[in-house]
Amino acid sequence: MFSNIPFFKISIPFVVGILIALNFAYSSLHLLIVSFSFFALLLWYYFQFVNSKQKMVYLFLADVFLFLIGASFAIHAQVKYTNLFYGNFIMPNQAQTFVGVLDDLPIEKEKFYKCSVKLLQVKTNSGYKNIKGQTICYIKKSLTNKPLIAGQTILFKSNSSDVAHPLNPYEFDYKNYLNFKNIYHTFFIDSLCYQTLPNQQHLSAVWQLGLRLKARVINTLRQANLSPDAFAICAALITGYDDEISKTTITAFSKTGTLHVLSVSGLHTGLIILLLNFLFNRFDKRNRYKLIRFIIITLSLWSFALVTGFSAPVLRAVIMFNLLGVGTLFFRPSSKNQINILLVSAFILLVYNPLYITDIGFLLSYFALFGLLYFQPKISNLWQPPHYILNLLWQSSSASLAATLATLPITLYFFHQFPLWFLVCNIIVVPTTFVLLLLAFLLVLKLNFVSVIINFLMLWLIKFINLFSQANSSIELIDFTPVDVLFLTVVIITITLSLQKRSFRLVFTSLLLIITWQLICIFYSYESKTKSLISIYQLNKYSTAAVKNTHTVLVNQLDTSNYNFYIKPHFTSFNNPIIKISNYNFVNYKALNLLLLTKPHYLPVVNFKIVTTLLVANNFKLKEDYLQNFTNLNQIIVDGSNSNYSINKIEKLCRKFGYNFYSTKQNGVYIINL
Repeated sequence: MFSNIPFFKISIPFVVGILIALNFAYSSLHLLIVSFSFFALLLWYYFQFVNSKQKMVYLFLADVFLFLIGASFAIHAQVKYTNLFYGNFIMPNQAQTFVGVLDDLPIEKEKFYKCSVKLLQVKTNSGYKNIKGQTICYIKKSLTNKPLIAGQTILFKSNSSDVAHPLNPYEFDYKNYLNFKNIYHTFFIDSLCYQTLPNQQHLSAVWQLGLRLKARVINTLRQANLSPDAFAICAALITGYDDEISKTTITAFSKTGTLHVLSVSGLHTGLIILLLNFLFNRFDKRNRYKLIRFIIITLSLWSFALVTGFSAPVLRAVIMFNLLGVGTLFFRPSSKNQINILLVSAFILLVYNPLYITDIGFLLSYFALFGLLYFQPKISNLWQPPHYILNLLWQSSSASLAATLATLPITLYFFHQFPLWFLVCNIIVVPTTFVLLLLAFLLVLKLNFVSVIINFLMLWLIKFINLFSQANSSIELIDFTPVDVLFLTVVIITITLSLQKRSFRLVFTSLLLIITWQLICIFYSYESKTKSLISIYQLNKYSTAAVKNTHTVLVNQLDTSNYNFYIKPHFTSFNNPIIKISNYNFVNYKALNLLLLTKPHYLPVVNFKIVTTLLVANNFKLKEDYLQNFTNLNQIIVDGSNSNYSINKIEKLCRKFGYNFYSTKQNGVYIINL
């Protein structure tokens, strides 16, 4: 499968080195010294030995060298390892003065601006020091302050805030996500604690132009007569600005397997290339002017990247397609050559920024395109439709199947769901969003009459998506671990090779892998299902407790707006349990007797003498008189639904009576294993 794709063998040790370095801390200098030492050793081996055994040693050392180079690049890409890292100058719990530049469009919320800021200087006792680093600033809005603009330099004074670790099991690790973008702190800035400085050229002229153009496009769309959904999605399709798409719309698209169309990415770049190639084929049927075609398409793609403000996914896609275009121009356009060029583009991007390897968009883009290059021709050749329309539908279906197959391990691991209607929805949604993209471009050119068409198409599209995103539209709560990712990836490869080579040995290997995988899954499933526990989750201004037995999870109350993000990941790890909502306030298991005080001023009627643990929620006023009735009480738990005042008051009571105290706001979820 990969014998004729030389860059695959080069990429593996390089990528492994990046992953190891990102997850384990090493000395960058040490890695560089070792890398160059190995490089010298490689040269010595190359000139001294020529037989096959020494060649194997040479190849092994080459892999070690690539591994170490990948690790070195990954460490150098993390600003926290540099001497100018702003974190080296931060003083805890003390407001400091910083100078930074807004390097992207500010996102306007109801009460504040969310800004991506590149830090430039920090004020110290000896004056202003140059620093490096990226951060997110939340700047409070004011009627007197002018709106912020991308590219502005600002002077601000504020405390830095550490990004919190996840406080619930398997919750999305936002801290880790930001760290891989070189963001380690955030700043909350009062409207009186910042000022804009005179124009200074801290961003490149081209980047500034891209940001201004992006802002102009968004303002043009905002002023057009578009519905809220139409504006939000058109802005996302053209510029990548997706902050105004509603949560319900995102959830609906996610359940139908079409979420990828809502953000500007490789898909839209590829569709633009298809359109341009289609137009060229009308005038150049014999493909005589390949170079002119390549130049025009390249200029068009980079213009599109400029409109998006050089959005990272678009930059990746443009570079990737440019390299593929070069390969098609100078080499035979076979799938093996294209896959090799695809890997070259990934290698170049990872050399430029190794942190891309942690970006889900980066992974999905490359794996999806690999599926289109490798799997799609094989699936397409299984049937030759007799009619033109049928052929178009089949080509679209085979492309969707190929991309889904190639990205399946990644999507199951990150999203833990599988949309059942992805094939039907992609056949309809992808062409529709491409039409919306083209119409939105016309709207940017001030052809305002198309807004009526866009609103109609958007209304129809939302209804279509909602129809296929109802209950039972996807398989959810799929517990998919890194072990499952590894097994599924290897199984897909071995089954593909067995069909391609018609090898009985590979068929047997595939079956053996599947059986081994299933045995491991059965073990983990049994362990998960037989586990019984009580979980008291951390949710701001909300209280949720769950009791899990072998097959069922009983939840005392559930807030749908918080469920998907904070609680569902933990329920997913229970291996597809039955979830029931039950308004209980007392849990008894052997020596444990848990009383839930969730209603203000309401004390449930129970035998207080047997209660061993109290959960206090929703600012229940716990009085000393009540505690005198709990003769066996030894612990009090307070969750995030309580105010800080109530939590401090209860903590004082615990110190006075000698009870153990636990706050989910400070320590995260409280789990009692039964």
